[in-house]
Amino acid sequence: MRTRTFTTVNWEKYLVPTNPYVKNFLDKNGDDVLWQIAQNIDNATRLKKENLAFVVHVNAASVVVIDKKDYEKVLDYCNDWFIKKEYYEKCAHIQKFKKNVSESFGKKRKITNKKEKNFI
Repeated sequence: MRTRTFTTVNWEKYLVPTNPYVKNFLDKNGDDVLWQIAQNIDNATRLKKENLAFVVHVNAASVVVIDKKDYEKVLDYCNDWFIKKEYYEKCAHIQKFKKNVSESFGKKRKITNKKEKNFI
């Protein structure tokens, strides 16, 4: 079995239309891709994953990585996409996904904000 290595890139490279290739790809596949990403962020949140990695397209040279700290930002981006397309049912689901992410962060913050007793 051969091992393949991939470079990783930030999610914005393949999901924010800064060049014509990305814009064309999103115009054709944006609905499916962004919906799958939103669902995968929700799954990653439930499984307490620190990041999410995926290949956007079979011809893409890199693996896209979304860090946990960017989950809400990406969900906002997905939500804006579906608002423009007037897919409000998906927007409602994305709001639930965002709530799960914020609750996940909230639980972690509560644990880390506890004062530790010094036993000296």
